Amino acid sequence: MEGSNAVVEPIKKTSVVEQAIGRIYELIKSENLRERDRLPPERRLSEMLGISRNSLREAIRVLDMLGILRVDQGSGMVIDSSRVSDSVTRHLSFALLLNREKLQELFEARLVIETECAGLAAERATAEEVEELRRVLGDLEDSGVDRERGIRCELRLHDLVARASRNTVLERILESLQDILRESRETTVPASGVTARTIESQRGIGEAIGNRDAAAARDRMREHISAVAERIRKAAAASPGRDSSGASA
Repeated sequence: MEGSNAVVEPIKKTSVVEQAIGRIYELIKSENLRERDRLPPERRLSEMLGISRNSLREAIRVLDMLGILRVDQGSGMVIDSSRVSDSVTRHLSFALLLNREKLQELFEARLVIETECAGLAAERATAEEVEELRRVLGDLEDSGVDRERGIRCELRLHDLVARASRNTVLERILESLQDILRESRETTVPASGVTARTIESQRGIGEAIGNRDAAAARDRMREHISAVAERIRKAAAASPGRDSSGASA
C-alpha cells in the first residue's frame, strides 16, 4: 500500500526433502502412529504423500540420522525414537566443540543438568553405587599433585552421579559432552592438581547422596558448579584471551 511502512517478511523457500519430512510428520500424527509402528511400503508412501520416491528416500535418510525412524532391511520403515536423545546430544556436543568460547554456557547447562542428577542420585542410588562414590572420592583425595589422576577421578565422580540418577536422557546428555567436559578440566585444573576446595565440594556432594538427602545433594552440586563457573568468569575477565583459571570442576 502506498505510504505504508509495513515490513513484509519474505516467503521462505523449503526444499522438497523438508516438505517430505513435514508430510511424514503429519501422517504419523494423523494416523496416531506410535513407537515400533511401521510406515507403509516406499511405493505406497510416496503416492500417499505425493512426492517422488527419491525425495522420500532422502527424507527417510534424514529421519534415520535424527533417530526418529529406522529402516529394517527387508521389512521396511519403523518408528523408533530410542536414538533421539543420542542424535540431539551429538549435535549439541559438535556445536560446543566448534564454539570453544562458550565455556561459560557449558557451565550454565551443567548447573541445570547435574544439579538435578545429584538430587535424583540421592533418591535412587544403590548401596553399591554409594560405595563406589566413596571409593572414587578417596582416590580423588589421594591424587595430590597427580593432575591426570585427579582429572580422571573427577570425571568418574560426575559419571557415577549421572548413572545413579536413573535418568537415561540426562545421562546421555552428559555422556555426549564428555570430550568438551574433559577439555574444560584440561583448561581449568592447575598444574598442582585438583584444588582442595574442589575436593571438599565433591566430598559434600558424595556425603549428601550417601545420606539420601536430595535437597542437600542439589545444593552442594549447585554450589560446586556455580563456584567454578564464577572463578572461570573472573579469570577470563582478568586475562582476556586466556582460558587458564586454576579452577576445576
